[in-house]
Amino acid sequence: MGSIFIRILVGVIGIPVGYYLLRYKDRVVMTVGKMEWAERYLGSGGTYNAWVLIGMAVIIGSGMYLFGVFPGQS
Repeated sequence: MGSIFIRILVGVIGIPVGYYLLRYKDRVVMTVGKMEWAERYLGSGGTYNAWVLIGMAVIIGSGMYLFGVFPGQS
């Protein structure tokens, strides 16, 4: 029973966090600062692109965990 509660909790928290990372990436960059590696490897505006990728990964990962898609998850 605890496993179901944890999966729902991760989904309910993770998906909105990922959405807010996508929606408010400008504020996140102003708060955290620019990532030198992202600017170097992803080009100009790479920090913003990195936050988009992180936000999408959080949304997809939370959804996968919520629905039990990860290998070895029952």
